[in-house]
Amino acid sequence: MPARIPPARSAALVLGGAALAACAAAFAEGTVAGVAVLAAAASGLFLVRARAQAAAARRETAAALTRLQAIVDSMVEGVIFVDADDRVALVNEAGKALKNLAGPPGRALQDCHPQATREMLGRVMGWLREGQNPGPSHSIIKEKEGRYETTYAPVRARDGSHLGVVMVIRDIADRRRLERRLLDAERLAAVGQMSAQVAHELRNPLNAIAGAAQYLRRILPAHGEVKEYAELIDDEVRRVNHFVDELLKVARPADPVFTPSSVNKVLAEAARRATLARGLSGDALRLALAPHLPPLDLDRAMFMEAVVNLLDNAFDAGGVEPPELASRFEGEGGEGAVVVEVRDRGCGIPAEDLEEVTRPFVTTKARGTGLGLVIVGRAVDQHRASFSLARREGGGTIATVRLPVRTVRAPPAPEAEAAAR
Repeated sequence: MPARIPPARSAALVLGGAALAACAAAFAEGTVAGVAVLAAAASGLFLVRARAQAAAARRETAAALTRLQAIVDSMVEGVIFVDADDRVALVNEAGKALKNLAGPPGRALQDCHPQATREMLGRVMGWLREGQNPGPSHSIIKEKEGRYETTYAPVRARDGSHLGVVMVIRDIADRRRLERRLLDAERLAAVGQMSAQVAHELRNPLNAIAGAAQYLRRILPAHGEVKEYAELIDDEVRRVNHFVDELLKVARPADPVFTPSSVNKVLAEAARRATLARGLSGDALRLALAPHLPPLDLDRAMFMEAVVNLLDNAFDAGGVEPPELASRFEGEGGEGAVVVEVRDRGCGIPAEDLEEVTRPFVTTKARGTGLGLVIVGRAVDQHRASFSLARREGGGTIATVRLPVRTVRAPPAPEAEAAAR
């Protein structure tokens, strides 16, 4: 099929051809007017052709820019091109996730950065513009959303003129988190090598101390001061024994044994144990357990211990309201999750410490061991779940465990859930 010519261009060609024919006849007669008309007609045809070529060039440029944008949008790293005037000319989708870079192109690069980093950024861009060595090839900048590693590369034309700078920004938060986990694993491995000996060396004298305290209470039952100090000794012995138990659990974790279980029943038993251990009544903890949760394969003892640790933290945090233990189901399509939350209205955890407190021997408590959340993390990993801490709006902390449900079925009937219990 022959190519279709746009109507406007077709008309121009017809008129131009007619004018050329008329001018040729006039030129044959040797008239000056014919020469002038012929020149005008040729100029019109040249203008039509030039406009068509310019339109085609614009279309090709737009298509090339679209392809380039699609290529950089497919990259995981943030890619930003800054032109020779230090204005943002191109940003890919990953780059738009960074602070102040989601707007339209054309803004000054300085306006897209925090005030504290603008001076250093200006020096780096100046070095790149002048062709000097900017120093380290990677510059670490800290944004409010996390930590990013930025690589700068100048872009030059064939004649050496400066066209701009390409910035590649990588989110290294996951990498640093992995590095911390490897370091923590090494620390726990070192602890594991000495934990059995430490437990043996501590527990023998602790048992002797506890026995002596009981003996004093028995032979001097009416002596109030002796009774008070004996109870203090018992409390401290229990605290050290608890630390030794946690140390052994972290250093030598047991292999999980999974059985189909009702999540709500495990949570209710964990709540009972946590309140009884502190001598609290039932209304000291609020329960908000969603009915008809799907049964999950759990190591009941391991998961219950993790929940008890979270409840202990909530009780220790204090607050004007009692802690809450809640469960719910989230999901649609082919996957979902049973979500367990422990909420408190206590003093809360500083935002900068939310990740740090999950590391071994790190605690914000005056008498904490720094191992409770490590035990929680181990249990979560064994169940292929996820765990997070967050500051609660209005004060306090929310600890969230998400247990995956790989195949979402209709909620079980009450009798089926009772059977799973």
